[in-house]
Amino acid sequence: MSEHEDQTGPLTEEDHVVDCIKAVNDYRGQNISKWEAVSQISAAIRSATASTDNEQRATAGGTYLAMLDEHDRSIVNASSRGRQGLEPSSDENYEQEEDLDGEVRSKHSRLSRSCSPSSKRHKFSESLYAWKIQEEITPTPLSPNLERTRTMVQNYTADLKHALWSLQSAGALPPFPKSEWKHVLSGTAVNLDAVFSGLFSTLADDKTTASVGEFDLSVSGSKPSKIVQTHGDWTIAWNSTSSAILCAFPHRAFELQQYSEYILQFFGAFPYSHSKVINLDKAVRRYTGEVKHIELSEVGRFRHLEARYLQEDGAGNRTGTRKEKEVNKSNRRSNEVCRQWNNGVCNRKASECRYRHLCAICRGSHPSSECTKKD
Repeated sequence: MSEHEDQTGPLTEEDHVVDCIKAVNDYRGQNISKWEAVSQISAAIRSATASTDNEQRATAGGTYLAMLDEHDRSIVNASSRGRQGLEPSSDENYEQEEDLDGEVRSKHSRLSRSCSPSSKRHKFSESLYAWKIQEEITPTPLSPNLERTRTMVQNYTADLKHALWSLQSAGALPPFPKSEWKHVLSGTAVNLDAVFSGLFSTLADDKTTASVGEFDLSVSGSKPSKIVQTHGDWTIAWNSTSSAILCAFPHRAFELQQYSEYILQFFGAFPYSHSKVINLDKAVRRYTGEVKHIELSEVGRFRHLEARYLQEDGAGNRTGTRKEKEVNKSNRRSNEVCRQWNNGVCNRKASECRYRHLCAICRGSHPSSECTKKD
């Protein structure tokens, strides 16, 4: 009997995944026989996939059986190494990869490993990835648009360095910072501040590379010199970003257009709180870049983020400082006098009105109808 069967309520598919993993671990720990492990896995899968066909059950079961077989092979290999008197390769034989931001890379370790017969990487097995098991049992439904995006992202990120090299050698590219192309190809959120700064920069990419002894050291540029602060700033940066995304994912045109209209409506609804809308945009794009199964055009899925960043008491609303309010207030005030106030029909307070509540004749603190200097 499964350890979850004592709980009240129907079992979830996640519970059966736990049961299957437990059976595998019990077999690895020599607590049960392989036959018992197979029986427990079979029972759990049949219960979890009662409404599915035999092909899906076979696929899920094959994943767990591969885990059991992998353990058997590791035992055989260990025995073989023991008979031959060979020591397993140490962690020092792993190759240290250079990441896309240009972190430190060792030349010496690269050369020494290439000359060593024991420098081979350890083989990996996708059958041991827990998320792959979950996808086999309960696959996440994706729209055709998202499925195509995922396929292209997998292709780009399989060798991201080569994809970036190929991209930079393309005949026609929109103006876009090199540092942000990796986010585009990876399907993650682009930094609009970096894009906005790059559009107004007169300098080339300021990443520098230098050799220090046995190391290649790459240093990225400083923080963006310009920050997206207004509706106009966002529009400029977003249009450039959309062009870059469409260069890599042409099928996303409708999705990006829908999202642009979604954000623009909030700029109109919050004319004096653009920072809230900009923070909402950042949160939405980061969210869709992380979960992978939601498109930017599915605006109904972002209600929780709207509440967090647009409402005054929202958890993400941290921009209402006194200094920012004073700056916003000064930016929206005009030096012109309020004609409606002088005519006695302005319904705003002096601190809230865009125009000055001053006399149109002498600029005193009274309306023009009470001015003593008028003809």
